Amino acid sequence: MKRRLFGFVSLVIASLTVGYLFVFSWVLGHVAGKLGGGKAEGQPGRVKSIVIPFGKWKLHVHHWICSLGLMGVASSAGVYLFGPQVTYGFLGGLAFQGIYCYSDWYRVVKRR
Repeated sequence: MKRRLFGFVSLVIASLTVGYLFVFSWVLGHVAGKLGGGKAEGQPGRVKSIVIPFGKWKLHVHHWICSLGLMGVASSAGVYLFGPQVTYGFLGGLAFQGIYCYSDWYRVVKRR
């Protein structure tokens, strides 16, 4: 219950602060993450995970890391798809979904 309340309150605050276009694209990003990702931790999703072997280790590049990286690139290059509100909203929703919905979001480096 607390997680859902936190998500709802965050959505309301964001809509009041940054506008409906950002919130709409944020929701689309969140839904895209839900549809593309696995139902639970460790289960494969519709979109294949990026895993880079590195010696005895494997580096799992989560979709929230990719989203944050793309936000940084878009911000520094000044290149946005459909404007900055939509770009940041969609990528932010995707990143939020990856962190909020999975308990293993912080596990990036694992032993093989």
